Amino acid sequence: LRLRLFVHTSSFLTTNHLCDMTLLKRSCALAHARRLGYGSIRFSSDWAEKAKGLPSAFPSSFPEAPTWFANDKMTMDIDGRENPVYPSPWNKWFPYEPIPSTPKIGPYYVHCSASEVYHFCTCGECKTQPFSEGTGNVCGNQPLFRPKPYTPRYDGKKLLCGCKKAPGEMCNGACVLLWADVHPFMFSVYCFSSCFAFGLFSAWMFHP
Repeated sequence: LRLRLFVHTSSFLTTNHLCDMTLLKRSCALAHARRLGYGSIRFSSDWAEKAKGLPSAFPSSFPEAPTWFANDKMTMDIDGRENPVYPSPWNKWFPYEPIPSTPKIGPYYVHCSASEVYHFCTCGECKTQPFSEGTGNVCGNQPLFRPKPYTPRYDGKKLLCGCKKAPGEMCNGACVLLWADVHPFMFSVYCFSSCFAFGLFSAWMFHP
């Protein structure tokens, strides 16, 4: 009895959900048609045929996406950029998202004061790295980027991101992965040498 009641309840909820989604889609299409001036449209069995002549709510074509992934290039050539631009796999799925330049593959070791507000450069093209040249809404000469305010909690030396791949202003090690992508052979040599040296050391220390 409980199983039968559960099945009937699930079927009822699923049917209601599908009906609500169908009504929602039809309501959106009707509102779009009325907004375009087709106020007398009626939904019937041939409503799909009638809607073929209506203008679409979405653009018929989008601008062409960058093709640098198809060419297996490590860097991009962007007008107005002086520093190299290294796209990440994230940009493969979001090709229209602006990509910052990389002024340095590694962190900036700078002294910061807790009583001062800094503006971290997010575009990678400012001359005063790792900070922005200005405090306005434009970072450097790149209108797609804005400087990020940064107020340290304590005085002292800070490791600020230089590759512009970290989610914040502090270095999180993303430069290591970027260096491995740019220099795969050297990274493989370092990894093999480290593992080989650790194997010799551990075998010498723990041998019977």
